[in-house]
Amino acid sequence: MKLIKLVGAALAMGAVALVVSACQKKDETPGPAESMGKQIDSAVKTAGDQAADAADKAKVEAKELAEKAGEKLQTAGQKIQDAAQDAKK
Repeated sequence: MKLIKLVGAALAMGAVALVVSACQKKDETPGPAESMGKQIDSAVKTAGDQAADAADKAKVEAKELAEKAGEKLQTAGQKIQDAAQDAKK
């Protein structure tokens, strides 16, 4: 009788160990959809970073162009004033 209980207990412990090991998440290699998703995520992040850099560069260039246009307008305004002064003489 003790032998039957011992074998039964061993079988029960083996079954528990099998169930526990089957429930554990295994480190599997990612499937094709997961790999593609990671590549898409990376591409979107890279594109977003590049767009942000381009926008920053465009802002700087626009500011420089505005300053140059302002300087040319000031020069033109000064020439108009000088011409008006000469016309009064």
